[in-house]
Amino acid sequence: MPLTAGTRLGSYEILGVLGKGGMGEVYRARDTRLNREVAIKVLPDLFATDPERLTRFEREAQLLASLNHPHIAQIYGFEDFASTPPGQPALGAIVLELVDGPTLADRIEQRAVPIDEALSIARQIAEALEAAHERGIIHRDLKPANIKLTATGAVKVLDFGLAKALDPRPGDSGRPAGFDSATFVNPTTQPGLILGTAAYMAPEQARGQPVDKRTDIWAFGVVVYEMLTGRRPFEGETLSDSIAAVLRGEIDWARLPGETPDELRRLLRRCLERDPANRLHDIADARIVIADLQRGEAAVTGDRRPRRAWTPWLLGAAVAVAAAIAGVLVGRSVVPASAPGADRSAAVVRFAIEPPPEVTGISNVAVAADGRFIVYEGSVDGESRLFLRRLDGQDSRMLAGTEGARWPFTSPDGAWIGFFRDAKIYKVSQDGGDPLVVCDVRGGPGATWTADRRIVFSRTWLAGLSIVSADGGAPSVLTTPDPKQQEIGHWWPAVLPGGHILFTVVTAGTGLNDARIALLDPASGKYQALFPGARASWIPSGHILFYRTGGYHAVPFDLSSLTVTGESFPVLADAQDLDPAGDWPQPVATAASGALTYLAGPYVPPSRLTWIDAGGALTPLPFAPRPFVSVKLSPDGRRAATGSLEAGRLLIRLLDLTRGTEETPQIAGMNWNAVWLPDGRLSFTSMRKGDFDVYVKDVTGGGAETAVLSGPDDTDPVAWTRDGRLVFQGSEPDGAYPLKLFDPRQPNQITRLTEQHVENGGSLSPDERWLVYQSAATGRPLIYARPMTGNGPAVALSRNSAEFPIFLHNGRELAFVRAGQLVVAPWREQAGRFETGAERAVAHLSFGSGWTFGAPYDTTADGRFLALVRTQASPPLRIRVVVGWDREVARLGSKEAR
Repeated sequence: MPLTAGTRLGSYEILGVLGKGGMGEVYRARDTRLNREVAIKVLPDLFATDPERLTRFEREAQLLASLNHPHIAQIYGFEDFASTPPGQPALGAIVLELVDGPTLADRIEQRAVPIDEALSIARQIAEALEAAHERGIIHRDLKPANIKLTATGAVKVLDFGLAKALDPRPGDSGRPAGFDSATFVNPTTQPGLILGTAAYMAPEQARGQPVDKRTDIWAFGVVVYEMLTGRRPFEGETLSDSIAAVLRGEIDWARLPGETPDELRRLLRRCLERDPANRLHDIADARIVIADLQRGEAAVTGDRRPRRAWTPWLLGAAVAVAAAIAGVLVGRSVVPASAPGADRSAAVVRFAIEPPPEVTGISNVAVAADGRFIVYEGSVDGESRLFLRRLDGQDSRMLAGTEGARWPFTSPDGAWIGFFRDAKIYKVSQDGGDPLVVCDVRGGPGATWTADRRIVFSRTWLAGLSIVSADGGAPSVLTTPDPKQQEIGHWWPAVLPGGHILFTVVTAGTGLNDARIALLDPASGKYQALFPGARASWIPSGHILFYRTGGYHAVPFDLSSLTVTGESFPVLADAQDLDPAGDWPQPVATAASGALTYLAGPYVPPSRLTWIDAGGALTPLPFAPRPFVSVKLSPDGRRAATGSLEAGRLLIRLLDLTRGTEETPQIAGMNWNAVWLPDGRLSFTSMRKGDFDVYVKDVTGGGAETAVLSGPDDTDPVAWTRDGRLVFQGSEPDGAYPLKLFDPRQPNQITRLTEQHVENGGSLSPDERWLVYQSAATGRPLIYARPMTGNGPAVALSRNSAEFPIFLHNGRELAFVRAGQLVVAPWREQAGRFETGAERAVAHLSFGSGWTFGAPYDTTADGRFLALVRTQASPPLRIRVVVGWDREVARLGSKEAR
């Protein structure tokens, strides 16, 4: 029965009708609890009378509700409302994000979409599909009517996965499970028979065969074609005619505008291959092609300006590699070696390398100077290892003896690979063999190998550069930070042709945003600042690559005069950020050959604050998604303090959970890791003086602020006791970060609480008798418990990897994360020992941070969780490789100069 304005469904008030279709009526409504407008899709009556169907739908809806992405309209939940008048079947309804604006169908009806606008829309659709496909969710009914265009130009894809959720019959009903697109056909005479929107159905979908993500890729191609031409590629007067056109009709490619780029034409042909085996297999590849077109790039670019010839094997190997993996990886189009008139010296070849399946994460990449191979740091069972991949080969090889290795770098001739481990610098032959110790080092960010067989490295975070023979020996000091210039550290050395060294001067303030690029003469030890930035390296196009305010840039630089000769310009828009506090990840590497390797995607992906109840139901909060790195609830549970990475700087925000408001307190420098005191004041880590200090600020009254722990050693707050003592994580000379205890009333006395290096802080039990924390001291992350008194050993709670432990307020349960699941287990103290019971999985989560301090969630007194839930999927685990990137930078520089 249709609903009228003013009707109440639970806490929702109906405001008006938005639309009606076979899937049910859709209404605009107000959520009176959260004071926001939503869309409510009331399910057809046939669902109310079929409990099995309703139960299966609810199960599917729960999965869909976990899908958060800026270009996907959020499903807030599934509701079962009592009907009005009483006595009628209950109403099943989906509560959805309300997206105002026209649909893409409305836009196309006016006229064909210009190419630039169509590329922008297509890229956003592809990003939405990529996020869903990463979670195993297929749209099944992608079409212009299911795509909204907001006033800001953003795209929102509607009804994600609802086709499967609304399918009235399970896949084993005798009908192919894939026959489940989202438009009912005459539901009154054929209850629940779902045929879909014929003009956008893939051939396998129209035949009733199983579907997968390639079905969405077909529909994506149809939508892009329709945008560009204003016409559907498959049309018919009847449903049968439309299906026949999909199955056998020819596509009129001549309708595409004459200015349609060849790359886009090829992409559409790959999307609209009738045989799924020959169709584009991954929407991420379509998104990459479109992004390149938006930047004015193609997978192959040509430039006839004179330049040095490429080493023949390098171009040949790169082309061979790209061609060999063209069906799987990013590089889809290369200059064929036999192409008539092809200028081999002008080619830019792009492809990607996938690590072995046992690698679950990549932190650092390096490329040999001659471009023959890359080395990367991969995580295996929670422990870092080094892998070598030759560009003329097919597989990565794990380097023996590199367990726990970090930060790889290569010798100029490619014979050796250097790395850091256990407060030492090692080197290992790229052909294999045992690693050899070069020297001791406390551990600072970065090292480079010079042509005269020496290694320049940062000896510690708060010190300068040193130099040592690559054959081993005692290091010599090269630089010392100048305190008069507020310098605190010299990081990331990189050698220039001719022997001068680029490095980063870190100063007090906002971390890398206040850093400067400097030039060192190693013969004299003198250096001079060049320009603001961090993490510089040489590009043989005559440019310096560097990082600043959350992005990568290139600036022309003359080697003969050692001077900057022009303005900088942005490059590598999709490359991973640097850690804002200068931590270890090295996501971008360049080579003297002109090759580039990098990791794509944000260092900290955006996430949304989300409530999770004890049963695992997720309820997003009405705050904007941000690249959050931490969240802590105030003692009264009414506010949350968050840290977020924005424009290369870590910021603290205070969110009022009852009013839905937020504020950024006035705190100097770069600040993060907020931890509440029992009295409602806020403590946090600040980098205003260059090192990591702990401050306390009154954020409820006059805003008074005091330094609690301030010194050269890094300190991060973890928890405060009721009597005013601070549990914090502090640095040690051996590179470990154990937990310690500090009493401000006895400032000269600090007690070490743990022997192990601790990751991600820890948690203090409500009775303040126990600490739990995460450590990878055995090579993989385990959760440990130890008494706060320091009496008794730390005990691992399980042999299985787990992270982010937090005590619940009830004093009886412990939460943590294991294998992507938020888990709760009971605990007790038995004869002085900490024991846990059977574990219970609460929810499957993809937390929103690639870098956190403390858990990316917190708990409330009533047993709920406030979590950071990603709004977009992680990019595929791939290393991007660009051979000839120096030519691309030269082209961008020439364009900028004009």
